[in-house]
Amino acid sequence: MKKNLSVLVALLMSVSINAQVQTPERDNTPSGGYGGPVFKVGTFNGKTGLLSGGRGAWILNHQVAIGGGSYSLSSDIKLDKLSSNENPLYMNLSYQGFEIEYIHNSEKMVNWTVHTMIGGGSVRLLEHNPDVSIDKDMISIIEPGINIDINVCNWFRIGIGASYRIASGLDMTELSNFDINGFAGTVILKFGRF
Repeated sequence: MKKNLSVLVALLMSVSINAQVQTPERDNTPSGGYGGPVFKVGTFNGKTGLLSGGRGAWILNHQVAIGGGSYSLSSDIKLDKLSSNENPLYMNLSYQGFEIEYIHNSEKMVNWTVHTMIGGGSVRLLEHNPDVSIDKDMISIIEPGINIDINVCNWFRIGIGASYRIASGLDMTELSNFDINGFAGTVILKFGRF
């Protein structure tokens, strides 16, 4: 009986030790990629608005992602100082560009990333009913940011972070670059091979 008990204890200990030694395997593929939707909440002309869009990137050596993104205002930003009760004016913003991202400790359950987007887009002033464009101008955008990524599974991550939008080149009497600049809270859903 003692011999059987000793063998059983030794067997259980070896299984337990083996389970503790095993760590998640890292994919040794030198490159991968991801894509997914992005949602940003920020201020535009002093009002809170939602930008929605997407980002995709090619990942090199599990550390550097090179790709692009495109974003557009999903919410109406009313320009109170320019609006009358009969014809309210709204601002619309859309931009896209090249994005580069550094990924720190990609294999960890929680990691951080630093990214920058360089691109351009347009700002439009609109009247609703129907959407009539009153004015439009092109802008340049630089948007650095930082995210905390949570590895939900090997093909899906959720990123939560912040960015700061810096606009230049806006030439409208109604709006300035300052009205476009601002912080944004960001949520990204990444699907791919990391």
